[in-house]
Amino acid sequence: MTMDRLRTLGYLLALVILGVVLFSLYATFRGAIENGNWVAFLGGILLGAIFVSFLLVIMIVPDRRRTGWVQALTNVNTKYLFGLLIIVWVIAMLILSNLGLEATQVGGLALVGLFAGIFIFMGFIWSVIGE
Repeated sequence: MTMDRLRTLGYLLALVILGVVLFSLYATFRGAIENGNWVAFLGGILLGAIFVSFLLVIMIVPDRRRTGWVQALTNVNTKYLFGLLIIVWVIAMLILSNLGLEATQVGGLALVGLFAGIFIFMGFIWSVIGE
């Protein structure tokens, strides 16, 4: 009985979060279109599609078990590659924050950097655990 209630509350929470995200995306895209910035609008849609397709590929992997790129990511030497990528990411984010560009103050480049950092750190964790 309690699991059914928790599941229902989870669905309700997901629906509320979806509504909030859709309204905020609508406002952002509407602002980009009204300002005549079609490049930002199309770039946002393209990056979103790439992000979703990349996540889809990651989510399909457990169905196929070990594929070639999973074995490459869990290689012993890959942890050094991801360690180097973490250092490069930290330096790049430090440079980006000190440039004082409008794009970094508004948050677009910082958000892309945040997503890149999440994937780099998850790749590092995956390569270390997979060893």
